[in-house]
Amino acid sequence: MSDPELVKSWKVTETLLERARRALPDAPVDHEQACIAFLAQYREFLEHNELELALDVLETLGHLSSARGGFWRDLERVAENMGLLDRLPALQKAFSQAPMPTKSR
Repeated sequence: MSDPELVKSWKVTETLLERARRALPDAPVDHEQACIAFLAQYREFLEHNELELALDVLETLGHLSSARGGFWRDLERVAENMGLLDRLPALQKAFSQAPMPTKSR
């Protein structure tokens, strides 16, 4: 049986990954088929509890689709929760370079 703290950490990670996935903008036309394939791969990794691989796929999708800052912040939280501190600089850079939200009138 798994350690309850580990199970809780997995659930937090899964929740953050899914929140990030939902924050992805629509795939650009020139990458639409690749994004569909990546999303299928992401779901498979999530189903098999391959959370770091799921993070890898979302990071790729974020770069392909010019994801906004909230997406990158969620991936930062995933990396922190998983203890993948070496991943933080790249995710923080992606956050700092993310497109700014447009102002609504």
